[in-house]
Order: sequence, then C-alpha cells, then structure tokens
Amino acid sequence: MDDRAIEPVRVAVVGLGWWGRRILAGIAASPLLEAVAGVDPDPAAARAACDPHGLATYGSLEEALAHPGLEGVVIVTPHGLHESQVLAAAQAGKHVFCEKPFALGAAAARRMVRACTERGLRLGVGHERRFEPAVQALAAKVRAGELGTLLHIDGHWSHNTMTRPSAPGWRQDAAQAPCGSFTATGIHVTDLMQSIAGRVAEVDAREAKRSDKFPGRDVLVARLQFASGVTGQLANLAATPFYSRIGVFGDGGWAEIRDHAFGDVADPSELLTRDLALDYEARTFRPREVVRLNLEAWAGSVRGVAEYPFTPDQLVHNVEILEAIVASAQRREPVRIPASEN
Repeated sequence: MDDRAIEPVRVAVVGLGWWGRRILAGIAASPLLEAVAGVDPDPAAARAACDPHGLATYGSLEEALAHPGLEGVVIVTPHGLHESQVLAAAQAGKHVFCEKPFALGAAAARRMVRACTERGLRLGVGHERRFEPAVQALAAKVRAGELGTLLHIDGHWSHNTMTRPSAPGWRQDAAQAPCGSFTATGIHVTDLMQSIAGRVAEVDAREAKRSDKFPGRDVLVARLQFASGVTGQLANLAATPFYSRIGVFGDGGWAEIRDHAFGDVADPSELLTRDLALDYEARTFRPREVVRLNLEAWAGSVRGVAEYPFTPDQLVHNVEILEAIVASAQRREPVRIPASEN
C-alpha cells in the first residue's frame, strides 16, 4: 500500500486513558490517519491528551460524532461501553475501530458487526499481535505447508501488570473481566490460534485462586478442540512476571514464538523452528509499531486500497471463544461452540 496515495482518515479517539494516549501517539505518527478530536468524560484528561496535538475535545461520543468532516472513531473505552458506542457510531455513518475485548458476549458482537457491515462501514479491532513480524513469519510457514498437517497449538500468555495499584479498575473486576487477566490480554492468544487453525468447536477451562496479589482467580487453563481436528491448550496467569509463548506443531515440524516483553516495550521476538531433518533455526525479529500498523491496515480498508486481515466471522468468533471459556470455567465442564451463525 502506497501511503502517499490515500487521504488520511479523520478520526476521533474515544477514551483517553493510558491506552487511548498510546493510540493517539500512533495516529500522530501515521500518514494514513488524522486525529481531529478526543473524547473523555474527564475534561482535564481530555485537555491533557488533546492539547499537545491541537485536537478538539468532547465529553461524550454523541457530541464528537457531529464534528465536521469526521469519518471514523477509535474506541478505547472499557468494554462494557463498546456495544452502545459502536452502534451509535454506525448509526451516524462512521467507520469504527474498537479495542479488545470487542465484547463479552457473541450476541452483542454480532449486533455490532451487523450494524457496520449493513451500512458498508469498515470495522477494525485492537488485536495488533497479528502484525508482529514473528507472528507473520510463523503464519507464512503454516500457509506454505512447511509444518505439514497441523496437529496441535500451545499458547501461554501471562503478566502481573494487573496486580499493580495503577491497573485500571475494570481489569481487576471479576464482573467486567472474568477469568482474571485473560479477558484483557489472553484473548490475543486465542485470536492468533483461530487465525492459524480456524474455528474452535469446544473448550474445557478451569480457574484457580493461587495468589493474594490479584483480587480474583489468577490462574486459567483451557483445552481447545478445533473444528479442523487440531487440538490446543492455553494458560494465562495474572500474578507471574511476563511470559509469552505460542507453539504450532505439525507432522512436518514445529515452530514457536517467544516474546520477552509486553507489547508496549520495544523488545525483539524469537521464532524457533525444527523440521523432520532435525534442522533447528532461531530467528530474531526487531519490534515494530504494531499498534500503528493495525490502525493503518484499518485505514487502508476504509479507503478501499487494502483488505483488513480480520474477517467479520473471526472478529465474532474470538468473542465466542471468550464467552465459552468463561462459561466452561464457571460450570467446570466442557462447552461447545455452535457452527458460525454469521
């Protein structure tokens, strides 16, 4: 995509907390987007975030939707607000980029997707890990058949950032963030899993309370059965120092990504592979501004010059996986996910 070939998409950033400010910085560095307004119910927070960028400030989304020339909104608010805000933006004819978790329930996710697609609006989601170079290299190996027939995917994503007093309240609230830190961050792993192995047909999840440093249950483990026959397993811990790994195993070899720092830290990732000849390769990938790359991919789809790599079905399905994991952990029994309704 030629960055010079399209006009930047004019957007308002809704929600100006820590991550909203990070989004603003990414937009400011991009030739494909232009932030024209910021939205936050706290006037001081809105001014502090927007004044350095010369943006208009609003106290509500409804006010911002009337901003002259506004084409889209980037929603960076607690997920309890996502459905109403996405529906309001779609009703106003604005393209939508919504942070994750997109929703906690599949029914809400379907309504949100339908509201945008029926109006021809482009919908983006904050799963920027698909834009990491190590992830893209692994996905290319799978597409090329280098791992043979896929057998199993193993994922682990843990971080104790949610134990800190500065962690936003909703991330420690069991009602808003069931299954510990999985709701806020572990869903990145399930998105990568479905992008590699397709739809999940069944999950069997269990939780445990092991650490007093996190207010809720801090351990989640889940078994996944994919419709394709691939098996998977996932671990997510809320009270251990950062650890991230995803491995893909086939009858022709295996590949594993190892990350050494959270996505907001510019640290390299490793891709380790081994084939049937037992040849072992380790590649190191420099970090990229994946948050900005995700936003730019969405902007390219808005302008009709590029396909956004998330299909509506995938966007809804990751919410279906989240919903099923929560239900399975609560019931302590396997939960089936119906075939696509989209």
